[in-house]
Amino acid sequence: MIFLTYYVPYFHWGSKFNAGFKAKMDVERVLISMGLERIDIFKGKTEETEKVFMPHKLFALLFRSWVDKGIRESNAVFQNGTGLDSFIAPFLKSTFKNGRRIVVIHDIESIRYARKIDILRERFVFKNFTHAVVHSKKMAEYLKNELNFPGETFILGFFDYLLERIDKEKLLSTPHKPNGRYIITFAGNLAKSKFIEKMLHKSPFKGYTLHLYGKGYNGEVREGILELKGAFHPDELPYKIEGHFGLVWDGEEIETIAGTTGEYLRYNSPHKASLYIVSGLPLIVWKESAIYELVKQYNIGFGVSNLMELDEKLSQVTEDEYKTWKKNIVALAETLATGKNLEELLRKILDV
Repeated sequence: MIFLTYYVPYFHWGSKFNAGFKAKMDVERVLISMGLERIDIFKGKTEETEKVFMPHKLFALLFRSWVDKGIRESNAVFQNGTGLDSFIAPFLKSTFKNGRRIVVIHDIESIRYARKIDILRERFVFKNFTHAVVHSKKMAEYLKNELNFPGETFILGFFDYLLERIDKEKLLSTPHKPNGRYIITFAGNLAKSKFIEKMLHKSPFKGYTLHLYGKGYNGEVREGILELKGAFHPDELPYKIEGHFGLVWDGEEIETIAGTTGEYLRYNSPHKASLYIVSGLPLIVWKESAIYELVKQYNIGFGVSNLMELDEKLSQVTEDEYKTWKKNIVALAETLATGKNLEELLRKILDV
């Protein structure tokens, strides 16, 4: 009897310019490339259109599993964050009850929003899985200790960021420094990145210019200091970004990252970090974030505790140090751009 591995297609609410859309779409692309069997429970014309949930497909698969041992013994991969997790997860447990049920975690909302109701919901959802792919060691500990996850956890680190082609020339090249200033890139939802305007009014901007990519910024811009570069589809953005570093920061403050935003960065691996890597940009990250350990491990940038430190830190960067960061970025970018990071981890879980 042949036992297969199935996957639930992603379901994403919101704009196709959103990083969450890209992250889930890329996971699905990896699953397809691995030859997994699709469970058609969402209906949509293309991967970028809104989909309609078809619950009768879940019931039909469950009924099939009662008479087909091959389904019961097979494996399933699911991405959390559909908005329907509490409904879908128990069906997967009942249908694939003797197989490996893997959840690829994008967000843990009980940390992200600090709402008690999310703890109860996520405990209910995650208990249906035997294996979880998490962002960091600290997230794995939270899953076990706070959400009572009964299965095994596997740490992904950086998310894959799939590209049709890798621009090696761009990855290896060191951009010109206009007026002797570094270019720091920040990409994302600019409307919620309130720290940007505080930087403009508090930071001296002696040694760098800040380039913004995304939507939602309505604040002041200053040529050569803070410039708005536009919004692009996530698949196109790596070819458009220019700069020397990618900044991973969040929230309203520049002295530190406080509140639930800061707490979340201690656990998660922001998708923008992967965007910067495949764009050939060494990283500047908060020293208390989970990905700071990855930045040190791969030697691909540096950390700061306070954005007011940027000028001093940048003045200490040597040419050889920057070349080393760029070289290390290239090797990692090729892994993330081809989906090998997640694929290798899933093959380890599935033993295939």
